[in-house]
Amino acid sequence: MWWRAASVGVVLGALAYAADFCQGLLAIVMLLLSSSVFAWGAAGLAFGFASRDRRSAIGAAVAVLTAATLVYYGIILVDGHRWRDAVTDGDAFSGASSLVSVLTATAFWTAAAVAGGTVLGLFGQAIRRSGPTVAALVAGCSFALLAGQGAVAAVRVYTLGAGWAWLEGVAEVLLAAALTATLLGRGPGPHRWWTFAGAAVALLAASHAVWVQLDIIRTTGTLW
Repeated sequence: MWWRAASVGVVLGALAYAADFCQGLLAIVMLLLSSSVFAWGAAGLAFGFASRDRRSAIGAAVAVLTAATLVYYGIILVDGHRWRDAVTDGDAFSGASSLVSVLTATAFWTAAAVAGGTVLGLFGQAIRRSGPTVAALVAGCSFALLAGQGAVAAVRVYTLGAGWAWLEGVAEVLLAAALTATLLGRGPGPHRWWTFAGAAVALLAASHAVWVQLDIIRTTGTLW
């Protein structure tokens, strides 16, 4: 399971890098499927759910996220034009204006992948093996984690009137709901759907607030 997860992570990281160069509708699709919190979080949660026990769930979820992170930043380092051009042209890329900042971002997001993979792996196992109420609550929490960034992006882009780009954020929210509901439905019954829905809505509000603050940090040019 770990090697399969790592293989998926390699593909995910490569697609995320390719998404940086896409435009228009293709960019929206690529961001949704390979370069969003939903895409990466969904992979970790799904591998956690599919694993046979907690240890393998953590290992698989960490493997997919770590592999994706290292491949994404590894290609940036090998390709080199981002950080080389940034040094030559004088801050051509805010937030990644030198090789040092790329290496810092790599270290930071690798650590985040380990921490996030651990949480998502355990969440996947909890949805699959816990009692009905706990499974529903964890599924609702998982939805909030996967959908928070998309909700913020959808509201921000819609407010700015930037065409149809807000659909990518809406799609993240809808797909996160579909995934977590599907995983909950595949777990042991009976299924507490109202508990799931209540937890999902309440925790999405909290997740939205957190992502708003993270967006503020990102726009200041730290680690991104």
